[in-house]
Amino acid sequence: MAATLLTIENFASAYLETSRDIRICLPCGYSAAAECRYPVLYVHDGQNLFTDARAYSGQSWQLHRVVDELIQAGRIDPIVLVAIDHAGPERLAEFAHQDRYYNGHIIQARGRDYENFIIDELKPHIDSLFHTATTAANTGLMGSSMGGLVSLNIGLRRSDIFGKVAALSPSCWWDPAALATDLLNYRHKLSQLQLWLDIGADEGEFGQLVPDFAAQIQRLLGNNQRRFQSYYDPRGDHSEVAWRRRVHMPLEFLFGDEKAGILPAQGRN
Repeated sequence: MAATLLTIENFASAYLETSRDIRICLPCGYSAAAECRYPVLYVHDGQNLFTDARAYSGQSWQLHRVVDELIQAGRIDPIVLVAIDHAGPERLAEFAHQDRYYNGHIIQARGRDYENFIIDELKPHIDSLFHTATTAANTGLMGSSMGGLVSLNIGLRRSDIFGKVAALSPSCWWDPAALATDLLNYRHKLSQLQLWLDIGADEGEFGQLVPDFAAQIQRLLGNNQRRFQSYYDPRGDHSEVAWRRRVHMPLEFLFGDEKAGILPAQGRN
């Protein structure tokens, strides 16, 4: 028996004034019984996650297969995946919390709108349809590149909603000064996050700042680093193939042995 893939077509957002498809992956053995509640991982760039035909590069993460293998091997608890399609031409704007000139054009950041879309519109809908554990300790965000950056930004601001964050090859180059300031301003929330940060050796300008930000996070956390993990992929480039190859590591870090699993009904908030 394999995981079940479902699609919510044209899910509309008043914040973003657009609609997009949302894909849900329910784990093998998913139960609608009242006593079962599953952790949830929201993942950006949904087009790239499941099928090669829809992926930007023609090669997807095959994330449902990776998650299924980890669950079957007992390396992570069963989780629900929620894959959020990006908005095409508006992707950069939605994934940015600061305005920036890019390729000669000003990108007007809509990251706060995207943040509100997930928190106020999408998450309540998912929680109403599926047997989810809704506490921050059981709710995660994951993305790569600009999706990694927006995961980090939302996690810093709303650790009360998302207690788990995986930022793969985050685009720290977008506005490094603002990110450094935000890390400092939200340093009290860093210790509340279970945070994964990684970068590959062959990512060029896309990745050159990430080790510095990992070091800043370590300094801010001081002796309280148990819930932070950074990883340097010696053969990683900036591609779906590289992220697919190592995505099992943040999944195990966030949802592995000592982490919260299926909760009894009374544990749902």
